[in-house]
Amino acid sequence: MLPAGTSAAAEIGPYVALGDSYTAAPLVPDQVGTPAGCARSDSNYPSLVARALGVASFRDVSCSSATTVHMTTPQPVTLGANVPQLDALRPDTELVTIGIGGNDVGLVGAAVTCAQLGVLAPTGTACRSHFNAGGSDRLVAQIQATAPKIAAVIEGIRARSPIARVVVVGYPDVLPRTGSGCYPLVPLSPDDVRYFDGLIVQTNGMLAATSAAGGAEFADTYLDSVGHDVCTLPPTRWYEALVPTMPAYPLHPNALGEASMARSVLKVLARPRPAPALSALARTSATATKLGRAARFAYKLDRPATVAVVVRRATSGRRAGGTCRKPTRANRGAPSCRRYVTVGRMSDDGAAGTNTLAIGASTYGRRVGLYRLTATPASDALKGTAKTTQFRVKR
Repeated sequence: MLPAGTSAAAEIGPYVALGDSYTAAPLVPDQVGTPAGCARSDSNYPSLVARALGVASFRDVSCSSATTVHMTTPQPVTLGANVPQLDALRPDTELVTIGIGGNDVGLVGAAVTCAQLGVLAPTGTACRSHFNAGGSDRLVAQIQATAPKIAAVIEGIRARSPIARVVVVGYPDVLPRTGSGCYPLVPLSPDDVRYFDGLIVQTNGMLAATSAAGGAEFADTYLDSVGHDVCTLPPTRWYEALVPTMPAYPLHPNALGEASMARSVLKVLARPRPAPALSALARTSATATKLGRAARFAYKLDRPATVAVVVRRATSGRRAGGTCRKPTRANRGAPSCRRYVTVGRMSDDGAAGTNTLAIGASTYGRRVGLYRLTATPASDALKGTAKTTQFRVKR
């Protein structure tokens, strides 16, 4: 069912789902697709999103145990190998969801280690102490080290599917936020429950920040799942403990958890797609441009966009009626001011990331003086915020 705010207008063309086991949903009925070792469910959140939106075509290449490495290299699994997940992308792909990074950080493996340590330590800081051995937290360091890997994956998606809406899906609230725990059902001390929950929050924070920097959107599944952790009772429980009560892999979402994650994604897709963002517009040289030469600039885009450029030259004016106007006999007694006159226009097809722009003499008019350059990005009929900078032309 579509959540409130989603309409038929949200229907999208080709949709590709990428990700790890939280996307694939191992053991959640029904398991489908090849290779079987990926343990992919037809009730995972991508499948539910695809059905809710009525997408034109849908391909799910998520695979349990996947890391960012498996976005561009094959992943060996039982009964075969999953192809590099980014290979499923096409230039006409319109929607990409990706849930990745947890295995790069090592969250599930760490949870198993903590559970093993906690069997004999119902109190204390066994888990926290284990990963802080040596004076620094290894898992926190791995969260930080995963950020550039996520950025590279988003960049790879952009390169293969430049028109796609990209949604990075975060990790849900698997353990109680309160840190109260449920020993021995989940053999972690209250402190280690708080510690591990904090790691999930930090991982989501990293994913959200990296998504924003790469022009992707972030689906927060954590807040939407609070109160349905492994320590709650069925059917309130959406995430299974070490001994599952519903078909699902331990410490992973069951069908109810996957449905919650789908609602989180649909909530993002129900909002208008953000307009492209242009930043860091600046001259590439600190010195003035020599007359007849091109003025050169650099700018950044969060995704591919067409940038409309307007060049205006500073000239004298008279302030009348609250604006700076062209000097005339009628306003000759008014205070002088600086006004900008449009002298040239051009457009530039920018890629995601840093771009360079050359404003030739034919565009700025082959005259010395001060100029103002305004750049406005647009993509998919969405116009972003204009950015302005100045440059000077000298003889």
